[in-house]
Amino acid sequence: MLKNTTFNLPDDLVAPAKSYAATYGTPMTAIVRKHLEAPTSDGSRAGADAPLLAYSRGRLSRREAIRLLGLRDHAELLVALGDADLPMPLSTPHEIENQASLFAKLRKQS
Repeated sequence: MLKNTTFNLPDDLVAPAKSYAATYGTPMTAIVRKHLEAPTSDGSRAGADAPLLAYSRGRLSRREAIRLLGLRDHAELLVALGDADLPMPLSTPHEIENQASLFAKLRKQS
């Protein structure tokens, strides 16, 4: 469950954070989440990168990874994977079969 929260922060803190977020294509939500989770983690959760790792290993859907990481879209998810030096998840056997079938149909049409 997500909850909107308002913070009162000085401009000299927010301005560089926004600049950082824009430079690295990271939403402010992800920055705040990362820094709030670090000191409050009880060790039972691997931290903010856990959803990213789970997505990379194919255990979490794209939509859920985007939601959990506080990202806007798939492009930001791809950037986060690259920044973390994690590979794209492998396609499932069913997805590979569908892609092969589509490729065969397209090849017959050409």
